Amino acid sequence: MTPERLVVSGIDGGLLDPQPRDYDRARPAIAALERLGVPLVLCSSRTRSEVALVSRIFGLSAPMIVENGAALLVPGGHLSRGAPGGQWDGECHVLRLGPPRETLRQALEELSAEAGVGVRLFAKLTSGERLRCGGLASLIGPADPAREHTEPFLLDDEAGEAALARAAEARGLRLARGQGLWHLCGGADKGLAVRTLLSLYEREGTRPWTVGLGAWQVDLPMLRAVSRPVVLPGPGGEVEPLLAAELKHAERAWRGGPEGWNDAVLTVLTGRRLPLLARTPGRGRRSLPGGLDVDNYGDSSGPDLDLRVADLGPGPTAPR
Repeated sequence: MTPERLVVSGIDGGLLDPQPRDYDRARPAIAALERLGVPLVLCSSRTRSEVALVSRIFGLSAPMIVENGAALLVPGGHLSRGAPGGQWDGECHVLRLGPPRETLRQALEELSAEAGVGVRLFAKLTSGERLRCGGLASLIGPADPAREHTEPFLLDDEAGEAALARAAEARGLRLARGQGLWHLCGGADKGLAVRTLLSLYEREGTRPWTVGLGAWQVDLPMLRAVSRPVVLPGPGGEVEPLLAAELKHAERAWRGGPEGWNDAVLTVLTGRRLPLLARTPGRGRRSLPGGLDVDNYGDSSGPDLDLRVADLGPGPTAPR
C-alpha cells in the first residue's frame, strides 16, 4: 500500500550527531513514524554502506537515497510494481541516477586546474582529517566506505570557492557544501532522487505528501522537492545562508542535532507548525517562544492525524 505520508531526511546534523554517535535522542520520533506507518527515507551524501548502517540502527525498512542522490535504493517488496530501470542486487532495486565516481573525479581535477584552485580528495585525507571534517566521518570504523558515484573534497583555500563554482557551472555541474566537505554534483542530486521515488509511489496509486528535513547546501534540491521543507540549524544555531535565501517559506526547527530533529518530526506529526525561516508580508503572525514568529494561516501538515504526542508511546526499541 502506498503511504499517505513520507518523511525524507538527511543524516548528519539532524538525525544523528556523528561525533558522539548519539542516536537515542531521535528514537521517540522514529517510533512514532513506525506506529503511524510513515516511512522514513534517509537521503544523504554518505555511501550505501553507511546509510544502510544507520537504517539498521533505527530498524528502518524504507528506500534510501545515497551519495547526494546518485543512487536510489528500493528494498525488495516495498513497491508492488517494482522499480523500472532499477537493477536488482539481491536486496534492493538500485536506480543509478548519477555518473560513476571516476567521471566526476576526473571533472573535478580538470576544474581545479582550470580555476587554479587546489583541492584535496576525501579519499586522500588522513583518518584524523576525516574526523575533523565532522559530517562525513565514517560510521563504519577505520575502513574507507566504498564510494561508487561521488568524491567529496576540501579546498586548499576557501577563497577559491567562487572561481571553482563558476567553472563547474560552465560545464553544467554544481558545487555544494555539506557539513564539512565540498561536493561536485552533476547529472543527479537529492531532489531528482526524491522526485523519482515519488513518481514510483504515484505509479503504485498515490503520490505521498512529503516532509523533508535538511541542514546543508547539498540538501537544497531535496527540500525544494518536498511538500513541507523543514530546515535544521547548524552548529551555534545558525541556519545555512543559502537555505535561508532560497527557502523563505520553509519552516525552521527550534534547534539542530537529534533533539531538534526529534522535536521537529513530532511537531509535524501532531499537526502543529514550526516557525518560518522568513516572515511573509500581509499575513497575520502569532508569536512563539524565543521571539520567533510564524504566519498564522492554518495548518499545512497534510492528511489529518487525530493523535497527541502522549498517544504515540515509546514504540519498540530499534536494534543497536
